[in-house]
Amino acid sequence: METIIFYDTKQFERVFFEKELFDKYNLEFKEYELTPDNDISYLEENAEIISVFTGSRLTSETLYKFKKLKLILTRSVGFSHIDMEYCNENHILVANTPHYGDYTVAEFSFGILLNLVRRICYGVNELKNGDLYPETFGMELCDKTIGIIGTGSIGEKSVKIAKGFSMNVICYDIKENVEVEEKYGAKYVSLDTLCKLSDVIMLHAPLTPNSYHLIDRDKISLMKEDVVIVNTARGELIDTEALYDALLDNKIKGVALDVLEYEETISNKRPGENINLKKLRTSLINSKLLKLPNVIVTPHIAYDTKESVNRILEKTLVNLYQYANGEEIKNLV
Repeated sequence: METIIFYDTKQFERVFFEKELFDKYNLEFKEYELTPDNDISYLEENAEIISVFTGSRLTSETLYKFKKLKLILTRSVGFSHIDMEYCNENHILVANTPHYGDYTVAEFSFGILLNLVRRICYGVNELKNGDLYPETFGMELCDKTIGIIGTGSIGEKSVKIAKGFSMNVICYDIKENVEVEEKYGAKYVSLDTLCKLSDVIMLHAPLTPNSYHLIDRDKISLMKEDVVIVNTARGELIDTEALYDALLDNKIKGVALDVLEYEETISNKRPGENINLKKLRTSLINSKLLKLPNVIVTPHIAYDTKESVNRILEKTLVNLYQYANGEEIKNLV
């Protein structure tokens, strides 16, 4: 009987997979993320299949410990936490769970955007502290220009929602989506133009070697001084130090982030020795970002609804069954 190790699992995930797979596989569940610092057991070392979430870091150093690994089931759309080059070289298959939360993430993006520009949480907290009339001077979304970076499934849903707020929508993507233009009247522009014209910038792009620090000091220098930025994609899309400096210099009005660069340095309870100087510096800046009054940071929860989580579990199961039955894995990365 093959062994599957599930990492970074919650109790409801364990209940689901035990119910579906108890008589088919040898199952092991770990509450912690899989990182290079983990010591692994003999059972883990010989596992043929592992399943992870975005908090895990499957570097070549991590993956080398798994001598018999054939399949990685990531319970996420993104796979930037997995060393795909190592997997390809060592014939390890990787399957993800696309489209599990397209509307979920898009809706959340506008939720934290509204929170930011209307100072909702600030007002709630001030009222709890006894201030009935706090300073909550905000901004309407109607007639503002929103620049959406990345118009895949989630980005397209955000375009649709933005139109519901009567916003002017411009987009940037290396692969333009014809439907976004024809169906919603959005216009594709260059990234520089998007940065110059947008009142709101929202990121939905995947993290790739080409999109790392897509928003850097040069791009920030092009932006309006009252721009607000929303990122529910990946933290590494933005140069954290450049963002922090721009906030201190009042070059950016505010940001709402569900993701942070090198966020594993915060989430990992056992960071160990695998944090280099760059990660430490970024982690320090992240801690300072959290304290700024014009910054909202949520703990990577944009995906987290009953509906989307159920889709993740179901898609992971389908990926596993397709592999087990020798079928084409439709969600193969």
